[in-house]
Amino acid sequence: MKFIIIHSILFFFITSLFAQPKQEIRAVWLTTNYGLDWPSKPVRSSADIEFQKTELCRILDKIQEAKMNVVFFQTRLRGDVIYPSQIEPWSRYIKRNYSKNSDYDPLQFAVEACHKRGLECHAWFVVYPMGRVNLINNGVNGSNRHLTRQIDGEFYLDPGNPATNSYLLPIIDEIVKKYDIDGIHFDYIRYPDRADAFPDNSTYFEYGKHKNLRDWRRENVNKFVYQAYDNIKAAKPWVQVSSSVVGIYEKIAINKPYRTAFSGVYQDPIDWVAKGKHDFIVPMMYYSNDLFNVSMDNWKKNCNGRWIVPGVGIYLLDEKARNWRAEVFVDQVDFCRKNDAAGTAYFRAQQLIEDKKGILSKIENRFYQYPATLPPLTWLDQTIPSSPEFPVAKWEKNAIRLSWEKPKEEKEEVYYNVYYSQSDLVDISNPRNLLATRLQDTNLSMKAKDGQAYYYVITASDRYHNESKPSPAIYFKAGNYAAK
Repeated sequence: MKFIIIHSILFFFITSLFAQPKQEIRAVWLTTNYGLDWPSKPVRSSADIEFQKTELCRILDKIQEAKMNVVFFQTRLRGDVIYPSQIEPWSRYIKRNYSKNSDYDPLQFAVEACHKRGLECHAWFVVYPMGRVNLINNGVNGSNRHLTRQIDGEFYLDPGNPATNSYLLPIIDEIVKKYDIDGIHFDYIRYPDRADAFPDNSTYFEYGKHKNLRDWRRENVNKFVYQAYDNIKAAKPWVQVSSSVVGIYEKIAINKPYRTAFSGVYQDPIDWVAKGKHDFIVPMMYYSNDLFNVSMDNWKKNCNGRWIVPGVGIYLLDEKARNWRAEVFVDQVDFCRKNDAAGTAYFRAQQLIEDKKGILSKIENRFYQYPATLPPLTWLDQTIPSSPEFPVAKWEKNAIRLSWEKPKEEKEEVYYNVYYSQSDLVDISNPRNLLATRLQDTNLSMKAKDGQAYYYVITASDRYHNESKPSPAIYFKAGNYAAK
């Protein structure tokens, strides 16, 4: 059993210059394409299955220890997937030349492994790109080839063909209904980088109906977004919908070259949030600080009450051409905090968990001293769960074991957060009192130094992140004498 370690009494008297919000999204992209973050090798035998599982657990342990709370887990790559699908083929980076019957489902395993660690798992779904032309084992086959166009050596689904949505939506439906995911996170939900060269003249001629070409292209993407959002919410209304989008929405007053979402690749996320068809937006703001800051201001002004979670490109710590310093990203996280962003997302997992150039140590020491709960999805549901009941503390095997009961009248699925304090009035609004989040079970074991004494309370959170009032406080002093 994995234990929570209670720090010494001095923990509560540390003064930090950088206040941490209690509610915050701390996301990380975990890339499966090319095995960049995971796995390091595909399954070719039954032994490789256990290797992949062990490898993923080590990565998720590191993410949990870093006090992150959301994983964007790449589920659909380039017309191929990491789970047994009835529609698209296995990714060659996950499973290759292994035909024996097996119940191994990497996505199912990832969801369960995330939840065991108090992490949300959002299925990262690459929308339109279908892979390189020179790759034999990609997602382009006889059933979907007619939906694609070729540009710069890649297959790309044509957003203007109505059959494209008919092809994509059942894949989303398959994931949402089959797996206990917490969100769908779209990527490349746009036209390709050289959008003006995209060869869709015949599609435009057939379906454009004399509309302006650029407006028609944006409308094509928007239609997919609207349909996908409505279908997801009809199946499981708590499943969050988000997208990685181009980091700058439209032209801003800064004298630097940049690409925009709206005019550059016909992506209109401001329309999506304005129409209530997204729960949050993750702009890929992989820029230096001046461009980062101006872009952040622009998103905040147009988010329509939905969350903006800036994506920071810590992969640039590894880029030889740019070789960015860790301090650049520390400043960016600081700017996000000061400007009331809903959180931060990090691309990619490898640079984070390897503490490249000290990036993890720096952000953890400065910003992530304590865990954080996720902000409530108030536009979806505002029902407050009932409080957990009958908390009990025991001393077992040199550890404190807390247990409690789910309220009998609470019928919905809930998770639990545990708080502690030396005051009998445990302030659950103070993140320094937060001990554990998103627990699935109604118990928690904690190692503690002999003689440590705290008050504990437990709250319940639902799938919309609505949090209950605390349970009655229970006082416990650690040590072998505790049961006497």
